[in-house]
Amino acid sequence: MIYNGYMRLRQIEIFNAVYSCGSISGAARQLNIAQPTASKILKHAEDQLGFLLFRRVRGRLIATSEAKILFKETEIIYKQITKLKSTSENLKNPSDGKIRLVSVAALSIEILPKLIQKYRSENPKAQFIYQTDHFNHMISTLHEYDKEIGFALNPPKVEGITETIIGESEMVCIYGNGEFDHHPGRLKLNDLSGFDYVSIEDSGPLSELLDQHLSHESISYQSKIIAQTYFVARSLVALGSGVAIVDKCTAASQKPENIQIKGFNPPIKFTVKALHVAERPLSKSSLDFLSFIKNNIEL
Repeated sequence: MIYNGYMRLRQIEIFNAVYSCGSISGAARQLNIAQPTASKILKHAEDQLGFLLFRRVRGRLIATSEAKILFKETEIIYKQITKLKSTSENLKNPSDGKIRLVSVAALSIEILPKLIQKYRSENPKAQFIYQTDHFNHMISTLHEYDKEIGFALNPPKVEGITETIIGESEMVCIYGNGEFDHHPGRLKLNDLSGFDYVSIEDSGPLSELLDQHLSHESISYQSKIIAQTYFVARSLVALGSGVAIVDKCTAASQKPENIQIKGFNPPIKFTVKALHVAERPLSKSSLDFLSFIKNNIEL
């Protein structure tokens, strides 16, 4: 472990940037500082350590064997410094009136964009920063204060995260070749056995929910196609690749004409929740939008 008595945080930052970029000029640009400043800090670090970190060979900086060892130790520290800087910057953000959102992809196809547009029609000055992400990374994004509110489908409880239920939806079967046109109502899970089945790669909370229902009924589908997302699965079904089980949000958003939807009996229901960091109250603009979402969302 390298302590601040031997390498200060600023020295670690410069050292890692030079090591990664391969040059002092590149490191200076990355850190937005003057090149002489970067050179001076690096030289001071070498003086404190008592050995060279880089040698100049034919105009290029080559890391010494000692530098390679130090880099392994300082890389984690450097990432923590970068994260700390990002978090510090993000802590300034809520007062600027921008509504910072992150959601899973299923809600980004149509549902949230429509709600954002409707909200802006009533509040023309409202500003949004919106991204989509996987659930696990969404939690990191919230903890780093990069976004204020996250929207997820059936998320598990996470320590330090406050949940607000904004609606309920369900898993449905989608098909495109008339496989279940003769079924007057809802399907049973075992009705899908024997059909070409498009499965979805482990996709978090909804995947676990479906696996629980299939396991409870001792059902296992044979799949020749595994899609990475529900949206890709829907596209494959639309092209005639078989049937799939997806969330209703994805199934109904901008639905291709040849896609048909049927729910299950009993329904495979899940909650849609808004998430935010418990220790940090939402800004007024985010609170207003969250209230609007709860009153206007249609799932």
